[in-house]
Amino acid sequence: MKLDLVLQTKIGHEKTLEKFLHLIGRKGKIVEPCAVRLRGIKQEEFEHRYKEKARALKIDACWVQPDLKLKQFKLFATDMDSTFLDLETLDEMASFVGKGEEVAHITELAMQGIIKNYAESLTARVKLMTGADASIIDRLIRSHIKPNPGAEKLIAALKKAGIPTLLVSGGFSCVTNVVKERYGFTHVISNELEIVDGKLTGRVTGPFGTPIIDGRGKISYVSAYALMHGIELSELITMGDGSNDIPMLEAAGLSIAWHAKPKVRPHAKQALDFAPLSGLLALFR
Repeated sequence: MKLDLVLQTKIGHEKTLEKFLHLIGRKGKIVEPCAVRLRGIKQEEFEHRYKEKARALKIDACWVQPDLKLKQFKLFATDMDSTFLDLETLDEMASFVGKGEEVAHITELAMQGIIKNYAESLTARVKLMTGADASIIDRLIRSHIKPNPGAEKLIAALKKAGIPTLLVSGGFSCVTNVVKERYGFTHVISNELEIVDGKLTGRVTGPFGTPIIDGRGKISYVSAYALMHGIELSELITMGDGSNDIPMLEAAGLSIAWHAKPKVRPHAKQALDFAPLSGLLALFR
């Protein structure tokens, strides 16, 4: 089967797409969020002649089945930090108590997969905030939570299509529950920060005291949700950016490495490095 080529870039950069279409000698209708679908493109020739030029212009190029439809899927699961949200929530909280650089350094090593054990890295980061006032959580929620471009349109489209949406995070329920309510997720899966007498104790667990949710934990919970609702993993869409998202990216029928670390991209079916979150919708007919 010959594949369609979907080209897309940042919202509002239609002229960039027009420039690239002129370069490759093709015409096409640019649609929301900022995408164009081309048929009859020779994949080998495009990869050889134009792939790097597209990347230089900050254009994503995705090869997709011509008949791919959103209704083929029955469940969507996304990472939260640096995927759905435009920040790492733990790094932000740590910055409030003067531990930002230390925590952010460990976070980066963990997301790149340099630190292999996510649970140990999370435990070490939370321990650095022992004794911090729990009001930093309210401060984060009140002023710093911001979704990435296209987030709300993506969730609205999935909801309209009747597809349940899971927020799957190695972060904390005190934040994920707020994001769930604010943006309309069906369900959340996340870790728990221990707070005693209004202070962070420096301890973290998974839900109800279970082991910390890492990459394997994410796909285990998503798989359990799918099984409970009679959904096959081939009917699952997943999205993430870090190494702890790799298991759920590998398992899904369609997966998106969204603005992801280089190590993560090969494990996903598609990669979007420049398009908004709603760029996922451009992959469907």
